[in-house]
Amino acid sequence: MLARRSLRFKFTSAFTIAGLVLVLSHAIVIFHLNRQQEAQLIDQIVSDEMEDLLQSYLRDGAGDGPPVEQMQYYAVRPDTEALSLRKWFRVSWLARGYVASTPAERARLPEELRALEPGFHDVHSGSNLYRVEVREIGETRFYLTYAVALHVERGYKFTVALILSAGLTLLLTTLIGLWLSGRLTRQIEDLASRVRQLDGQLADDTLENHYREREVAALAAAFDGYRERTVRLLERERAFTADVSHELRTPLTAIQTGSELLLDEPGLPAKGREQVERIARGAARLSGLVEAFLLLAREQAGGERDAIDLLECAEQAVDSVRERAQAKGLTLALAVPAGIVVHAPRNALQVVLSNLLGNAVRYTESGGIRLSASDQTVEIVDTGCGVEPGKIPDLFRRFRRGDVRSGEGFGLGLAIVKRICEQIGWRIGIEPRPEGGTRVLLTLMP
Repeated sequence: MLARRSLRFKFTSAFTIAGLVLVLSHAIVIFHLNRQQEAQLIDQIVSDEMEDLLQSYLRDGAGDGPPVEQMQYYAVRPDTEALSLRKWFRVSWLARGYVASTPAERARLPEELRALEPGFHDVHSGSNLYRVEVREIGETRFYLTYAVALHVERGYKFTVALILSAGLTLLLTTLIGLWLSGRLTRQIEDLASRVRQLDGQLADDTLENHYREREVAALAAAFDGYRERTVRLLERERAFTADVSHELRTPLTAIQTGSELLLDEPGLPAKGREQVERIARGAARLSGLVEAFLLLAREQAGGERDAIDLLECAEQAVDSVRERAQAKGLTLALAVPAGIVVHAPRNALQVVLSNLLGNAVRYTESGGIRLSASDQTVEIVDTGCGVEPGKIPDLFRRFRRGDVRSGEGFGLGLAIVKRICEQIGWRIGIEPRPEGGTRVLLTLMP
């Protein structure tokens, strides 16, 4: 069976994937823009502090003090951080300037600064990260170090907030996609429900009138057109079957009546009486066959169910093929206990048994055929040529025969049997016998 996927799931998945791509793209762009803006802010702070250092040096002729051999970091207390003090107050704790004019002064600089060339640098000292600017004026070098720990912490918090907001946005996108897909597929499900309720009659209200969306309305209009064509076909079929019923029943009734009148003639020779009885039996079987065909044509599942003596029905089916079996030298065995009663359409059961026995006689050249029954199960076993397991499904198709070497029949018998069983609710199975021949099992569901 073909695995079917939910259209609603596909809609939701597509919406979620599209939302995921957009959210991730947006988050990545914001993340990089934030890093870029933060880096520019740090460089701006460092440059401003360097300008202050230069102005102080030019004004006083010296820096804040001699260089020290270790870079210092002053952590801002949490309570001070919470007060949102001005930038210059924070910078006074996080920035430090160094001035070195002679090799001796440069030797006293922190080791991380000694080899730096003019420009901006990222310097690690222990677990701390510094942004450093180096400027050189004549023989004097100016160093401005700025601890970026607060910026790193703020960047981390921003990244966490960005991830959480992206996840929340993705969740909302999925929920919205699920809701929208439900609205889209609800109409399709409603249309499917209405189509399942259609019958073979024209309705006053069309399916198209129930839907405002153009695509769903177009699908509904297609169903409306298909239903209209189907109703017209059914009406023509009903008219045809009614005509066939009338035209076939009239001559069959005449044949049966004429046969009965001939059988009442006292001077009818024995050989002629035998032929007339054969004509009467053939007309009766043909009448039952016509009723079964009309039953199929009208799609009346099951028709009227009667209480049928299975033994009596089986005997009639055996009698219908007895002459053909005797002509081929085959034995017919009937093993049906008396008293088994099944509730089924009489003509349909007669057609099924007659076709199954006729098919067994057609493909059996020697040996015999046995029909047995128990409760609601009928079994027909023959000693014919058998059938390959791979070809069994084809036996129930129209114009398919089990043995193409046989010139008899058109391959319709088993197709008719299969259709009758499907309509009434019976089960039929065919399987090859290990010792040769075929076994047919018919289950008459109550």
